[in-house]
Amino acid sequence: MAVPVPIFPKPDIVKTFHKTPYAAISPSRPELSQKGRVVYVTGGAAGIGLAICHAFALAEAATVILTGRREGPLNEAVKALSKEHPNTRFVGQALDASDRSATEKAWAQLDSDGIVVDVLVLNAAHIPDRPASVLELGYEELWPSFVTNVGANLDLIDRFYHQKKRAAGQKLSLVNISTMAIHEPSAVTTYPGYGATKNAGTMTVQMIARGILPDDMQVLSFHPGIIYTESVAKAGVPAEAFAWDDVNLPGHYAVWATSEEAKFLHGRFTWAAWDVEELKTEEARKKIEEDQAYLRVGVIGI
Repeated sequence: MAVPVPIFPKPDIVKTFHKTPYAAISPSRPELSQKGRVVYVTGGAAGIGLAICHAFALAEAATVILTGRREGPLNEAVKALSKEHPNTRFVGQALDASDRSATEKAWAQLDSDGIVVDVLVLNAAHIPDRPASVLELGYEELWPSFVTNVGANLDLIDRFYHQKKRAAGQKLSLVNISTMAIHEPSAVTTYPGYGATKNAGTMTVQMIARGILPDDMQVLSFHPGIIYTESVAKAGVPAEAFAWDDVNLPGHYAVWATSEEAKFLHGRFTWAAWDVEELKTEEARKKIEEDQAYLRVGVIGI
């Protein structure tokens, strides 16, 4: 039997926090339609990434390209997705995003095939192999997390934004799956290095957004929730430990994040749990428009 989720401080942004999908972010809403769009999801073969693939298919995306390091689970995911969503084409790319040569080959193939990606979802992440402090891990054990969570994502964004066959005026959408650990260290007391790398990665995405208009490439980072994934299981957390959030909550939220409704959050960080109707209120939007530091990575107190 599940026990209550540990009490982490909840940001005083909205009054309503969700644990399951709800109507305002439903992929079936016409306003969130992805019809005709090509979506690229890293780490899409399982967990949050797989839920995101399902959500974009529900929103009628034309093609969903999903990546994964293990070919077996990736092929199984593509097969299952194709069966459930016959109107969407699914393509699997077996690669590790930290392998630049493999990434170069994969994107060169997309270009050769005349495929232009409209939506890039950065979901793949690297977590240190053991719970330890930053200095206990040291350079050798922690650097791979920086390579994936910062470097590989920057490489993908660069390729995405500079696609040669992108039409003039074609709007792109970048969705960065981040974590509450970037602002709440207590969320990862045993994996502080993960929080550090995700913070750096989110800051990088944020700085990219500062130099680009949302009509060119709309950018949004968000904390997906407390989801029971394979990575969590590997960390030794039992499935019955908490009342986990529904994996489809971040899946549906990722679709909403690409919509015109989310445009006002360009370059900001949110939680998938925050009620979007409350985020869209005049009072909340005014704070976002007037405070350049609000919902952004920065230094508290300055």
